[in-house]
Amino acid sequence: MIVLSQIEKCPNLGINIFDAVARGELMSSLPWVTRRSSHGRLYHVLEPPVSRIHDGYLDCVVYLYPTAVDAEDGTRADGSGFLVGVPSKGLRQDFWFLYAVTNKHVIKNATTLRLNSRDGKKTILPTVLSSWTVPPSGDDLAACLISFDPMDYKFNHVPRATFLSKEIVKDFNIGPGDDVFMVGRFINHEGRQANLPTVRFGNIGQMPWETIRQDDGFEQESFLVEVRSIGGYSGSPVFVFIPAASTRPGIKDWATPQKILSSHGPWLLGIDWGYINNWEPVCGENGEPVNPGNPSAIQVKLNTGMAAAVPAWRLAELLDAGPLAAHRETVEREVREFEAKNPPVATMNDGPSL
Repeated sequence: MIVLSQIEKCPNLGINIFDAVARGELMSSLPWVTRRSSHGRLYHVLEPPVSRIHDGYLDCVVYLYPTAVDAEDGTRADGSGFLVGVPSKGLRQDFWFLYAVTNKHVIKNATTLRLNSRDGKKTILPTVLSSWTVPPSGDDLAACLISFDPMDYKFNHVPRATFLSKEIVKDFNIGPGDDVFMVGRFINHEGRQANLPTVRFGNIGQMPWETIRQDDGFEQESFLVEVRSIGGYSGSPVFVFIPAASTRPGIKDWATPQKILSSHGPWLLGIDWGYINNWEPVCGENGEPVNPGNPSAIQVKLNTGMAAAVPAWRLAELLDAGPLAAHRETVEREVREFEAKNPPVATMNDGPSL
């Protein structure tokens, strides 16, 4: 960053930058835009592009409903969810274990999944509560292993390797103000004939230094994220990313072209579990509380728009240990035993080629 005192000490600095940009010598891959002033003189300004997320993030979202009838009719809307992929290990031909992920509080009332088919229509996948695994820690998370023919569905998944970790937070100095987006179910216009996930953009408001008490009394480790969350987004994935040309205070050698010219992420920041409410006294036409003697006796709940998200490393703990990890190990062992008894058949294409 160039401050005024630096320019005063080096009056030609601005001209040098102008010439370097004009010749394409200074960070030529950055989004410099050339414009003309009111006097017709050229000047350059750095304008990072507005985010356009990949459509694959939309395809990883699922909707949850209480029953198959509700899912078919698009009524009794509940929460959102998304698909996560964990790769198998040590197999001749590795594959993905696919999990539907949402909040624990969502599956109390809604265990029916709705996805999009490849022909652009909705597809209903009922599940039962016992198919879902929740963490012993009490975190507001739930995961369900599912399997289907990938040719029948229009879907994508969030790879386990893209989860935000505490190490990534430290290495990139992730913190308040960093860009985020959330993909989920906008219940006011969610799509009746097919799922139409909606993206909301914002920023990290607060790091998860202190827990937030949920309605059931559980102290949930949470990010606060300014994404104007409302009902229906519970269970939605929240992603954080660093656009190209971003400043990273406290990161050594960040100004090198290899780092500053590249975008970083998106990483799965966490899972939305709700929004923070603020209670205000009900007021009359004069703007004064209708119960001035005890304003808190008659209050109305207001949505602050600030979302709370369970950190991705909490979901990693659920997937990487316990019954879900044990099940993957069992499947992998059975597949290895099958592969040992059925070695690959050699073909003419298996040997060296020119």
